[in-house]
Amino acid sequence: MKNRFLTTVLSLTMGGLMLTSCSKDDNNETSTTAPSASGKYVLLTAESTTANAGYYAAYTNLPNGPVDNIGGYSLQARAYGGFRHYKNWIFNKATLSGETGVVRFSLNASGILEQSGFIKCGTSAQNLVVDENTGFYFDADRGKTKIQKFNPSTMKRTGEIDLTELVEKGNGISTNVTTGDQTIVAKEGKLFVNINYSREGGSGFNDNTRNFTLAVIDIATSKPEKTIVHSFVKNQGHARSEFPAWTQAADGSIYLVTTGWDNNNLGVLEPQPSTIFRIKAGQTDFDQSWHLKSTDLGMPSGAQLWSLRVYHGKLFVDVSEKKVELPSYSNLMDIMYRFYAVDIESKSAKQITGLPLTTFGFTIGNLEVIDDSLFIRIINKTEGVNGYYKLNADGVSASPAFTISRGGEVKGFVRLSGN
Repeated sequence: MKNRFLTTVLSLTMGGLMLTSCSKDDNNETSTTAPSASGKYVLLTAESTTANAGYYAAYTNLPNGPVDNIGGYSLQARAYGGFRHYKNWIFNKATLSGETGVVRFSLNASGILEQSGFIKCGTSAQNLVVDENTGFYFDADRGKTKIQKFNPSTMKRTGEIDLTELVEKGNGISTNVTTGDQTIVAKEGKLFVNINYSREGGSGFNDNTRNFTLAVIDIATSKPEKTIVHSFVKNQGHARSEFPAWTQAADGSIYLVTTGWDNNNLGVLEPQPSTIFRIKAGQTDFDQSWHLKSTDLGMPSGAQLWSLRVYHGKLFVDVSEKKVELPSYSNLMDIMYRFYAVDIESKSAKQITGLPLTTFGFTIGNLEVIDDSLFIRIINKTEGVNGYYKLNADGVSASPAFTISRGGEVKGFVRLSGN
C-alpha cells in the first residue's frame, strides 16, 4: 500500500523516463542562442496522458479554432508533463533522450524553438528562475540539504547554498532530510525553500513527518535567515511535475496549494484537507489565519484543489465535485473538476459557467494568464473537448478559445515576452 501512490505518480508523469546519475561536472550545456523578439505563443501537446514525447509549436498569432500542433511543429521534446517559462525561455526537467536536469529552450533567429542550455542533474530538478542572471534548482546528488545556484542566461551552475544550519536535529526528528525537492519560491528579495523531514527510508515525497517548513534565504547575500512552519499543512505541490502549484499575486503575495496526500511514519496514507494557503506581501511568514479548502467552495470534504491563478484581484481555482478515492486514487483523473472565482478575503465564490468539466491537471495547471486574459484548460473526452476556454469579460463565464485537432492532449500554453 505504501508504494501505491509512488507507482501512480511514476506511471502518469514519468512513463518510461529513466533517471540518470548526475555528472559531477558543473555543466553539460549546449551553445546558447539569442532570443527572438517575436513574442510568440508556445503550445505543448503530447500524444497521451502518459506520453513523454511531445510537440512544442510556436505561433505568431494567438491560436484560434482547430489547431494542428504538428503542422505548426517547431520541436519534438520531452513532455515531462508540462513546462515552466521565464520571459523568452521555456524550461523542462528532462531532455528528449531522458537525461534529467534543468533544460532550457529558446527561439532562434528564425523563430524556431531549440534546446539552448542544459544543466544535468541526478533527479527531477525542482527549479526557479528569479531573473536573467539568478536561478536556483535542487540536485540531490550535490547534497540533499543544499540548493544549487545557476545563471539562466549562460545556463551555468554558479554555486550553492547550504541549509544544514536550519535543519533541526534531536530525538524523534528524522535525519532523512531534503531541501528544495518540493518548493522553491521567491518574493521581495527572499527565497523560500522547503525542508522535508521524510521518514527514515522514505522517498522524501509526500511523507514529511513534520509540518510544512520553509527555509527563508536572503537572495542578495545567499544567507539562510530562518525557518517558518505552517500550523497544519504537511507538504506542498507535486514535486515531480512541472506545475509548481503556487502563484504570485500582483501585490507580491504567494499562494500555494497542498494535495493533502500525506503519508505517516509507516508510509501509510493519512489524507489531510487539500488546501490553498499563503504568505502575504511584505511578510516572510505564513498567514496562519487564511486558508481555502474545498468545503469553502461548497464541495465535499476530500475533494481536490489543484490549479490556481490570481487574476484581476480574484483567486481562480479548480476543484473536484467529488471526493477523491484514497488511497487508490481510482477517480483522480475522472472528468469532475470545475472552476471558481474566489474573493480572496471573504472567500465568497462564484462558479465559472459556460464550459464543461475537466480532468485533474496533475503535472500541469489548468489555468494560465496570457495577454491579460485567463485561459482555462479543458480535457473532456466525453464531450470531445481538448483545448482552452477563455474567461469572458463578466468574470464568471467562459467561451471556447481553441482546440487541438492534431498533436495529442494539450499540455501547456504561454506567450513568450519577445525580449
